[in-house]
Amino acid sequence: MRIAKEVQSWSKDPSTKCGCVLVHDRRIISTGYNGLPASLSDSLDRYQNREFKLATIIHAEKNAIFNAAKNGASTEGATAYVTWPPCSQCASALIQAGVSKVVCPDPKTGPERWVSNFLLANDLLCEANVKVLYLGDSDLCQTETAPSVVHPG
Repeated sequence: MRIAKEVQSWSKDPSTKCGCVLVHDRRIISTGYNGLPASLSDSLDRYQNREFKLATIIHAEKNAIFNAAKNGASTEGATAYVTWPPCSQCASALIQAGVSKVVCPDPKTGPERWVSNFLLANDLLCEANVKVLYLGDSDLCQTETAPSVVHPG
């Protein structure tokens, strides 16, 4: 998680920064942070234009998956260490990429506007048999999750 937090700092988004590290057999296979696609200008003006940002930004988890694919690294069976709980779209991408475990903060500690989406993501990951571990305040306490029951299936 310490490496994911470092990767998070590379994001140029002034309002929300997220980092993801994909690990397999105790080796880092890929990293990603939230940002605009590589060939686009990532000026502060673009990040401050909320409509543009939300329409174009790539979340950290997807960037880590894309970077792994670009570099020929398999994500099958990998663990994702993420500095934010995955959203439902990123959870779907992690499932599709074959990630077997996600380690992240508890979704209930996130911004209120995202909590229901984080809980949906938890349910998707649980249904797909992806192990989810939520980090406690000390970064040492991990709690395995279960379906949230908020989004019956």
